[in-house]
Amino acid sequence: MGGGLLFLVLALLSNLSLAEPPEAKMSFTEVCDYYGYRAESHQVTTQDGYILTLFRVPGLKNETLKKDKPAVFLQHGLLDLSDTWIMNSPAPGFMLANAGFDVWFGNSRGSFHSLGHISLSTKDKAYWEFTWQQMAEFDIPASINYVLKATGHEKLSYVGHSQGTLQMFAHLSENPEFIEKLNIFVALAPVMTVRHLNIDFFSILDNIPFFNLLADMGIYDFLPNPKLNSLFYYFCDLFGFVCDGLIGFVADLQVSNDNTGRFPVILSHEPGGTSTMNMLHWQQMTKYSSYKVQKYDYGTDTNMEVYDSPTPPIYDISKIKGPIALFFGTEDRLADPTDGAWCRETLPAESVAYLEDTLPFGHLTFMWGKDMSYFDKVIDLCRQYS
Repeated sequence: MGGGLLFLVLALLSNLSLAEPPEAKMSFTEVCDYYGYRAESHQVTTQDGYILTLFRVPGLKNETLKKDKPAVFLQHGLLDLSDTWIMNSPAPGFMLANAGFDVWFGNSRGSFHSLGHISLSTKDKAYWEFTWQQMAEFDIPASINYVLKATGHEKLSYVGHSQGTLQMFAHLSENPEFIEKLNIFVALAPVMTVRHLNIDFFSILDNIPFFNLLADMGIYDFLPNPKLNSLFYYFCDLFGFVCDGLIGFVADLQVSNDNTGRFPVILSHEPGGTSTMNMLHWQQMTKYSSYKVQKYDYGTDTNMEVYDSPTPPIYDISKIKGPIALFFGTEDRLADPTDGAWCRETLPAESVAYLEDTLPFGHLTFMWGKDMSYFDKVIDLCRQYS
């Protein structure tokens, strides 16, 4: 009843004569075209059968493209998708394109643009049996290797946000030699441990088996993209404080630093969605009694079958090689500064090529901030190490 009423309200709002920016209804490639950039869509299949969509912005539409452009790969965070890099004004993805980079955008398995599989349907429970652990093991190498082959480069620069950093940290800890394929790994709002996470959404769930209940009810995907771009645009445009509050509740919003005027357009493309199992993995991480980056805990019996151990293996972060650039936010309640300090101290000192820990950012400010001038340093680092 309540959900039906909400959608009725949204439907009525969609008929109002508000000035809706055209990007609210556009696809990723249409947004790129609207702003004067070339855009391509590529598909890559992982070793375990997931079909991922990668987007590419090789330059401006009126530009004579050069094959020797340095490549940069952007990987979004939890519940997000590639659109997050091109929706703000200015947009990080377009800033890199303007700086002369061949820009590639990843989309994690189970997110809106990457719902394919060679044999499974999204209606199958087995499709959704993954977490960031499998993204690290399979999505990362499949995507990076594809881009290197497509561009003919030996290396590229990798820029990850939130879970996009965790995926690369986990992969590098088990495959330290993979750093040889990266010019530099730029980590925005880096996440390894979330012991001090302070998000209302997760706090409420601390003592409620919410994600287990969803799985028991046969709900295996979490917050899939509703494909109601225009409706959500109008809702957020008229009731911005509600959208601001919702983002703060779920994902840490710092209103004073974020481009809230752009939120109706941004949220018309969100969320990206993920698996319920992935959310359960994140909830497990909030309950660790010590600092660690650990694989998914299936329970003692299944752990023995999967890992040959009653407890999940721990990623050895001390094995990660660089160069790595770390960008932390002082107001970040998801990638908390205390947890960030453990991240810095655990990584080998020689692996950290650059550290910025004074930015007054919340978790989403790195993508959706009013002042995106910090990203000039990201571009400088990618250029320097390319």
